[in-house]
Amino acid sequence: MPSILKDCGIMLEPQLGMDMKELVDAARLADRLGFGYLFRSDHLLPTDGRRGIASPECWTSLGVVAASTETVKFGPMVSPIGFRNPALLSKMACTLHSFSGGRLQLAVGAGWYDPEYKALGYPFPGFPERVAQFREALDVVLKLVKEGRADYDGKYFSAHTDCLPRPSGDLNVIVGAKAPTLVRAAARQADEWNVFVSPKEDFDKMMRAFRGALDGRRVAVSETGPFLLGKGQADLEANARLQARKFGSDAPPSEVISRLKKRGAACGDVDEFVEAVRAKLDLGVSRLYFQALVPENTAMIELLADTLKQRV
Repeated sequence: MPSILKDCGIMLEPQLGMDMKELVDAARLADRLGFGYLFRSDHLLPTDGRRGIASPECWTSLGVVAASTETVKFGPMVSPIGFRNPALLSKMACTLHSFSGGRLQLAVGAGWYDPEYKALGYPFPGFPERVAQFREALDVVLKLVKEGRADYDGKYFSAHTDCLPRPSGDLNVIVGAKAPTLVRAAARQADEWNVFVSPKEDFDKMMRAFRGALDGRRVAVSETGPFLLGKGQADLEANARLQARKFGSDAPPSEVISRLKKRGAACGDVDEFVEAVRAKLDLGVSRLYFQALVPENTAMIELLADTLKQRV
């Protein structure tokens, strides 16, 4: 049975405190270990409320990742259209896709963290308006990256331009969404729908909305979320302590592990972890992007790669 390692990836959260060297080291590690994907968040501020910590800008860093890796596919997860003009975003994406030999993955979303908008002077409207903005932005992005030109005038965005340089291969467009309206948009227009890890009953509701809107299209389903893995119980608890300490918590390992499992995250020793991953595949998820919340814990990332390669 073939390994699913190429269908899995590492998700980084640099806004929580990484410098560029650490980010590049993590990307090179994912590349070397054989992961298919490497994503990073697109946030302008730390999303846990802290301030005054390193938070490298997303698209600048993606250019460095493109130049520093060889085979891993990479991209933002996700770029909010509220501070990423869709026409300019498309040109940025096509430029990196061309340079990297077709490895960029363009994931977009409606945005959710209002402090970063306000801090940099961007408006943050209510959810219905953000959905309307996103629907227009997705139309613009798809015209530019798939067809090469957009002639579009909407309420929020307009674009009358070619998108050059043209990449040699198709650019995978991902919609990250949990709201039913946007889940259905992913099914109808995107190449891939990405959802953040959720309890099974919530995931099942989203999957019903997704499948009901497909209309015969083939769209990949991926999941992003935290994980914890250990060779045995002692190793698992040690990794849980590292994660808690990273975020200034003194929660015991049992609490950290229990909290992750309730959220639906893959968590446990190798046998338990494999069982959780297989359950996700059985639900229809075809790609898994594991949040490395403690990227300096390279031993756990290496164990993850080995487990996915040898056991799933």
